[in-house]
Amino acid sequence: MPAYTTSDIRNIALVGHQSAGKTSLAEAMLHASGMTNRLGDVTNGTSHLDFMDEEKTRKCSIDSALAYVKVKGKIINIVDTPGAPDFIGPAIAALAGVETAVCVISATAGIEVNTRRMMERAKEFGLGRMIVINKIDQNLDLAGLVAGIQELFGHECQCMNLPSRDGKSVIDCFKNKEGDAAFGSVEETHTALIERIVEEDEALMETYLETGDIDPEKLAKLISKEVMHGTFVPIFFTNARGETGVKEMMEYLADYAPCPEEGRDHYLIHGDKKEAIKPDPNAKFVGQVFKVFTDPKSNIKYSICRIHAGTIRSDTQIYIGEDRKPQRPGTIYKLIGAEHPDIDEGIPGDIIALAKLDTRIGQVLHADSEGATMEMP
Repeated sequence: MPAYTTSDIRNIALVGHQSAGKTSLAEAMLHASGMTNRLGDVTNGTSHLDFMDEEKTRKCSIDSALAYVKVKGKIINIVDTPGAPDFIGPAIAALAGVETAVCVISATAGIEVNTRRMMERAKEFGLGRMIVINKIDQNLDLAGLVAGIQELFGHECQCMNLPSRDGKSVIDCFKNKEGDAAFGSVEETHTALIERIVEEDEALMETYLETGDIDPEKLAKLISKEVMHGTFVPIFFTNARGETGVKEMMEYLADYAPCPEEGRDHYLIHGDKKEAIKPDPNAKFVGQVFKVFTDPKSNIKYSICRIHAGTIRSDTQIYIGEDRKPQRPGTIYKLIGAEHPDIDEGIPGDIIALAKLDTRIGQVLHADSEGATMEMP
């Protein structure tokens, strides 16, 4: 058994426009959490996630890449997606594997084509959304950018923190009312944040109106639900290359991001019938492939699978899509870029890699010989 359960898993896709800093943010998450001993850099070809030769040449992602970090006893599975419009296919497919789309916006470039496109696709697919404003060391009008985000995506978008005046740290506006922020008022941001969260709970709203404030700890259980329902979209600030705000963002994900048990409903589709799937480790195995790639060094084909139900081991008998011939997956892997350490088994909610299976993106891996499909974004 892995040292974590389904409720400990947080699945996120880093989405957004090209050059917003998605891969740099993922690299900072790996380094800040201790999963890597050096900070990978896209520009000098040392990225752990942009490991293909073409990506190193282009200095940008052309396919999604997988990684994971361990924070506060939780496993955060990261799908780093390409942001160029020409490579939006893998970014959209990645949404099938996660509960939360983290849209990274460059503080210098602002809201771009794929910012809007991926925010809309994530909402349509029923995912929670979160915004990270990156490169905060390079912008003097962060207030204007936040206003633009709220105008385009709604006032459900609220800042969870603000950059400090010196830009070297961030101030937690959820738990604090005071601080020297680079823009805006910490107290006003705290008030707007609390009001947005309590708005969805009548009892807490009544308490808030009577007392004028409320203990943030009482709101903790509400946050993941509101993120999933789309009534709350937290905004964070980072400078990924300087690792500013990265640790704080990861701790938020560990504490408040939706786990697979809180995510959107999933269904197996048999013709015109739909069968609900629950993340039960003792149920029949069901998984869905959302990425397929061939390792450039070994030439081995890997299928990236999000597990929705059941437990998979090396000797588990599975069927691929409509195929009536069972197969055994062999070794099960967890990827960190080009590295693929093996694990004993995969549990519901987790993202794993399986080698040498003939699969296509969107196909269902399941324990029954009866073919089935699942929705794709």
